[in-house]
Amino acid sequence: MKNTFKFFVTLFLLSFVLNTSFAQVPPENWPTFTMTAKNITMQPGANGQDSLVFWDVYILQTNYGQPGIQPFEFCCAQYNWYFNRNIFQNPSVGNLVLTNLGAQTDLPPGLRPPTFQVDTVTNWDAQTGRPNTGLLKTSGNLPNSSINFFIGNQFPGTKALRMKLITNGHSFNQQPLDLQWRGGPTAPNTFLAYFAPNPPGPDSANPQYAQALYDSAGVYFVEGNNDPLPVELASFVSTVTRNNVELNWSTATETNNQKFEIERSISNSNEWTKVGEIEGHGTTTEIQNYKYNDRGVSTGHYTYRLKQVDFNGTANYHELSAEVIVGVPTAYALSQNYPNPFNPTTKIDYELPYDGKVSILLYDISGREVAKLVNEVKTAGYYTVQFNGANLASGMYFYRINAEGTGQNFVTTKKMVLIK
Repeated sequence: MKNTFKFFVTLFLLSFVLNTSFAQVPPENWPTFTMTAKNITMQPGANGQDSLVFWDVYILQTNYGQPGIQPFEFCCAQYNWYFNRNIFQNPSVGNLVLTNLGAQTDLPPGLRPPTFQVDTVTNWDAQTGRPNTGLLKTSGNLPNSSINFFIGNQFPGTKALRMKLITNGHSFNQQPLDLQWRGGPTAPNTFLAYFAPNPPGPDSANPQYAQALYDSAGVYFVEGNNDPLPVELASFVSTVTRNNVELNWSTATETNNQKFEIERSISNSNEWTKVGEIEGHGTTTEIQNYKYNDRGVSTGHYTYRLKQVDFNGTANYHELSAEVIVGVPTAYALSQNYPNPFNPTTKIDYELPYDGKVSILLYDISGREVAKLVNEVKTAGYYTVQFNGANLASGMYFYRINAEGTGQNFVTTKKMVLIK
């Protein structure tokens, strides 16, 4: 294992030196970045024979679009972490294996790191100041300028790694993983590199070359309290029916889980709105399934996330990976008001497949107009109008919609009953 790792590292460093021999791009033109380890989770393995720890690594370009700044075309990377060896139940008989679930990341196969190493023997106290510290390592992928893959500049960035740490020592101890980045100015510490286009000087004949981005203060982060998350989310998916969004998620394990708060945001916005909550199952190792319906969502593009809250108030987030799109209706529609009968308020849903003028008028049983509920130009979409009949007498009323758009006219009438 160690020989294989050294071979890959040596091959990588040789290639890296050759590709950066004439690096001339000034630092002020380099892309800047953050690299965050997040979603740290722990779960039992099959039949209780193994224990697993997972975490994700996201890379985000932070100066994209600024004058003179080059886009972050990913070249290669090496990743190194310190971790707390005390989570390992029995190092004398167990075995730790570190792998990357590359198919669950954003990087194409040619850019994924090929080899991994766990060092639980060497004492790194001099660097960390803490006892019982181990080292997790990945060797870098070899540079490949033909792939043309760019690091994202929208939060949370590009998912570069999905790490899995496993032991056959049956279970990890209930201690913090204490994951920390290992940085430094030279290999084999953590660093990134990107392809700089059209280099000046003696390397100008080459269309691209690798520019190393070594670590600096404030770029490497470990999200949360560095303990494995109390909830291991097995799945999180959505289904859209008209303007109703159904969210379904499952947990593999839960520890001290009080509830999930469901939050929604307009896509490309960081403003989140709580739309509901579901009670958790406390502590369990059995699979639990959850469902939440977000009804009456306006036409648009949305993202959803779960805010998982412990009984001690600690919160962790799980984001839905796919964007949710609520499209426009395919036909005009006017719903029955609800509730019906009502006192004194009720709601009426209506759907518009086209932009146009819309009116919804209310009539009493004699045919006299008593209220204008809607009277304006509307864009295509799903709508709800609320009506308060506090100033009307009990009885039967009729409401009529008249909608015009792209040469079509929609007229229909329904009745409602007010009981006081």
